[in-house]
Amino acid sequence: MSATASLPRVTVLLATHQGERFLDEQLDSILSQEGAELTVLVSDDGSTDGTLGILERRMQSDDRIRTLPAQRFGAPGPNFFRLLVDADPESYDYVGFADQDDVWMPDKIARHIAILRDHEADGVSSNVTAFDHEGNRVLVKKDYPQRLADHLFESPGPGSSVLLTNRLARMVAAQLADEASPARRAFAHETLIYALARSAGCTWVIDSESSVDYRQHDAQAVGANAGIAPALKRIRLTAARWHREQARIAVDAGIRVASPEELPRLQWFHEVLEEPWPIGAARLARRASQFRRRPRDRFAIAALMMLGLW
Repeated sequence: MSATASLPRVTVLLATHQGERFLDEQLDSILSQEGAELTVLVSDDGSTDGTLGILERRMQSDDRIRTLPAQRFGAPGPNFFRLLVDADPESYDYVGFADQDDVWMPDKIARHIAILRDHEADGVSSNVTAFDHEGNRVLVKKDYPQRLADHLFESPGPGSSVLLTNRLARMVAAQLADEASPARRAFAHETLIYALARSAGCTWVIDSESSVDYRQHDAQAVGANAGIAPALKRIRLTAARWHREQARIAVDAGIRVASPEELPRLQWFHEVLEEPWPIGAARLARRASQFRRRPRDRFAIAALMMLGLW
């Protein structure tokens, strides 16, 4: 038996688009992970820079990298959905997600496999460290204690920090492959996965250790959401009912996989989200302490609901 035969098999799903600047560094950080038999499965979203050339060169020297036929998606979410549906579930024990421009900590995979096993969990995510070209580094803290319904209103952390068991990955992929499932309308893969996992009664752990250096630059689709400009963008999206619609998608998708314990709660949310303001807003605001993990965010979402801005 080979040395790698007994190692857990991990497939890392990597979505690329115009990623030539940082792709080599990210691939290096993934492929140097220890404690697992790794495969990197790549889906490119119409890159016209040197991304495809980098992937071709890397595949010639490392057979752990594979690519799917290129398609156009226009956003990271659908690209990751395609990767999860098309990945062969028989080929992995765990599945993770990678952005093209981050840098993984050396023990990310081994640490998160150990966490999943120790907690008998199906999903893990973590804090990350945002950094920029000027050398600024800031911890992005996501490990505030989980709340009763935070999975319907926020992500568990950046998708690049997420690792799933085969069981959970299969469940999510089945929903994404079903044309009738609301899951297909979700914006972000990490938010959808967290909502489905918790709705189904799966255990999810948010690791306090930073597992990813989360690069901040002007070309990325989603950043660390720090500063005035991201705050204003969130307010505009909230006022346009975008966050409300994403919560509705999470609820309706969750109902399809819900455990007996979670189903009544999800049905309540479905009912209240359909109610007009201010009746529905008042009912939601009374429970807002369960919607977000960070204390100040709970007050903010309650106020936005009562003001009719959510």
